[in-house]
Amino acid sequence: MDTSDRIKALIYEQVLHYSHLYEQEMELELSELKAWGEARNLPGLPGNLSTIHVLECIGDHEPINHSAVAEKMNLSKAGITKISTKLLALGYIERIQLNDNRKEVYFRLTAQGNELYKLHEALHQEEERRFMRLLNDYSDSELQTILRFLQGMAKQIHERKT
Repeated sequence: MDTSDRIKALIYEQVLHYSHLYEQEMELELSELKAWGEARNLPGLPGNLSTIHVLECIGDHEPINHSAVAEKMNLSKAGITKISTKLLALGYIERIQLNDNRKEVYFRLTAQGNELYKLHEALHQEEERRFMRLLNDYSDSELQTILRFLQGMAKQIHERKT
């Protein structure tokens, strides 16, 4: 095995290792969010990050309808129906109708939903600060290589899904 092949094998091992660590990090993020929510007496926090991210999408674009959430999240309408039903039952979002369109149903955050949205946003901002500090250790050319690699990974995953 030549040097290039050894480096490629090491990169592959690191990508696998990273994917496992990332999964653990997402579980940690959810548990931190739950702890913050419990400390603020928020009832029945959603049990997965997809639900939290739908809440985030609604908060970022409210009022927003079902189809627009599905499109922005790249999820099925059935998936959004299931998640929005859960968020409605938990009291984090509400259905509204706009004055100019009484047929279309839109979502917006309740006061509790807005509080959870802000907690999640604070958590993401801290994550972004940590990530930016990590990237400060790399030169511009290294950053370009990292970006190109990640774009290639994303393209490969996307093509595999289709």
